[in-house]
Formats: sequence, C-alpha cells, structure tokens
Amino acid sequence: MSRLKNAGYLWAALLTPAVALAMLYNDGLSRSLAAATGVKISPRFSGGEITRTADHGRYLTRMHRPVFDGLTGERDEGFIQVEWEPIMPLPETLREELDIYGKGEKFLVVLNTLDGKVRYENAPRYVSGESRATPFRSGWAVRIGLKKAEGGGREDRPQ
Repeated sequence: MSRLKNAGYLWAALLTPAVALAMLYNDGLSRSLAAATGVKISPRFSGGEITRTADHGRYLTRMHRPVFDGLTGERDEGFIQVEWEPIMPLPETLREELDIYGKGEKFLVVLNTLDGKVRYENAPRYVSGESRATPFRSGWAVRIGLKKAEGGGREDRPQ
C-alpha cells in the first residue's frame, strides 16, 4: 500500500509543473477553465466593458465604461479607456470628441500617434489631468483619469 501511495505522490510531483506550463502556453485551455469557474478579469486591468464603438472609415474608436471599481467598493478616482484600432494606417493625430456621461459635456481628446502625447480641449471638471497612452497591437489605448463628484454625489456617474 505504501508503494502505491509513494507512486501517487511521485506522479503528482512530476505532473504539477506540466499542468502549470500547459496553463501558461495554452490560451484556450486557460480561458475555458476561467469561464468554467466564473473568474473575471478586473475592469482595472481590462478597461471595463465596451459601451460605444465609432467607425471613422480608417479606424474604429471603442469607448469603455467609466471604471471606479476597487477591491472592496468604488473608488473616488477612476478612468475611462478609449481605444483606436486601425483599419488602415492611423493618421499622425487622432481627435475624438467624447461625452462620457451623455449629458452634453463634450470635450476633445487629441492623441499624437508618433510620440503618444495626449491633450484635452474643454475638459469637464471631472476629467483629471492624468492620462496614459499605450500602443497595443497596431492601435492605441488611452486611459483618461476621472474624479467622482465632490461629496460622492451621483451626478458624475453613468446612467
């Protein structure tokens, strides 16, 4: 009986690294395992769900939902992610008019695709100065910093 038990431990020790490697290098297996367990990627990592897509002919713009999610609840500061995916080569400057909450508070996001610099024109009070532009695949993603309304009011949250 002890030989059988020792053989079981040996098999477990030998197969553990193989299973770990299979998970790392088999994307389909890890996705199906994650889906079966109900594990979800954090919106702070993925950018949240896509709420709007605009087709500009040469490229697509995808706007995600505002993310204020935290580990134990909502945070006072968050972001919204905007992505530009090329259909043809992207122009040197991308200009996108955004109305994050659909309340007519439009502002312009300008991204220089050569150096990744981002600037805003007529940004509302809840847009913070922090933003990050990141190249991905052949496009760009920008995370625009957002602040909740003072006092935690709901006026700056999406409907």
